[in-house]
Amino acid sequence: MKKVLAVALALMMLLASAAFAETANVATLSNFNLLVSSADGSMTVDLSGLKADIAMGMANDAPIIQLDVSGDGQKLLGAVIQFIDGKMALAIDGVSRPMVADMGPTAGEAQETLNELFANLDQFSDVKLPAFTGVSIPKVDLMQVPALFGAAPTTDANGVQTASFSLPYEMVKQMLDMILPMIPEQATAQLGPVLDQVKSGAIGIALEGKVSDDGNTAEMLVDIYMVQNGVTADSPALALYFASAENSDSLQVQLYQEGQAVTLGQLDVASDPAAATLDVGLDLMGQVKFNFSLYPQDGAQVAALAATAEGETINASLTYGEEGEKEYADFAFELPGQDVSASIHVDETPDGTGSKTGALELSVAAQGQTVNLTSDLTEGKGDVQFRPIGSLANALDANNASEADAAAFGTELESAIAPLLSYISSLEAQPAA
Repeated sequence: MKKVLAVALALMMLLASAAFAETANVATLSNFNLLVSSADGSMTVDLSGLKADIAMGMANDAPIIQLDVSGDGQKLLGAVIQFIDGKMALAIDGVSRPMVADMGPTAGEAQETLNELFANLDQFSDVKLPAFTGVSIPKVDLMQVPALFGAAPTTDANGVQTASFSLPYEMVKQMLDMILPMIPEQATAQLGPVLDQVKSGAIGIALEGKVSDDGNTAEMLVDIYMVQNGVTADSPALALYFASAENSDSLQVQLYQEGQAVTLGQLDVASDPAAATLDVGLDLMGQVKFNFSLYPQDGAQVAALAATAEGETINASLTYGEEGEKEYADFAFELPGQDVSASIHVDETPDGTGSKTGALELSVAAQGQTVNLTSDLTEGKGDVQFRPIGSLANALDANNASEADAAAFGTELESAIAPLLSYISSLEAQPAA
């Protein structure tokens, strides 16, 4: 324990010596109030003495987000999130080691984007989320596909055009031989054994396609035949079906089973430019569903998402707009199967001094109980003494921490947040008016 305390003290002294003051973007939440409601009644907790300052900027040439929470003027909690060398690092005052997590395979690009964003916060903070004004999706001229292979369409008495085309195994292999070298190795690493067989000619595919166009809708069905050691199967194993009309496209991947086509996956895109709506849907055998929509509602813009997987549905939406000078945004999240929902409302209005004032409201409902937390919000410039994390040499890897290290981190974390929890628990709940 003495060693842990010594490390914590040394780290805090190091951070204190590295701290510096600079003008940064600061958001302050104050005048909190908590309301808890259930079937038994409602209780409120006055948290007006609580204040949270969130500062964003650059420290040691790395993006930083700093949180300081105080109660009645006494500091209760301090924390820093910093993005360093493609890693997200979290440091909490009183915890001896920061925790880090890699930002994934595109960490380098993510780091550059964050550097650019945080270095130009003033510009980005004034950028308003745009309203979706609609998009026209032209009908795809699918007759161009058979034309590529020398097939000319025929027209029947009703004006419907049709054309067929074939791509034997040899032609498909030539095309693949031209395309594969253009694909980055990291993208094909997982398919190494399969690609080796394709390149050697052990396996392959042949295609048979048919296209029709009645003037309103163009359709294309491509049957995929498996080829093994140069021998093409008598019947297709898979098929791709694509239909295109003005402002509407649909793509299906089909599997043939005993002569019947079973849809493995379907992607649909539909747009109504006049109504400024856009809908994208993905269905994988009914087991995984994804729907994304953009549409206007009562003068605001809505982006909605619904996803279903393993029997669980998640609904989420972002609504934003303006009322006079006030800008507002609402984010909502729901798990219908678990009777859980949450929402965040934020609104801000310029105060004439270069800052903005407004309100924030958080609501969480679960198991018959609803918790509402409200606060005042002020956003502007302020002099901030950042506490940069600095070196990550001693950091705890969030993805590869040993049980002992994780337990030690948890113990220190409990001590670090104890003042905040103690402050909140010291406040008495009162029946809501």
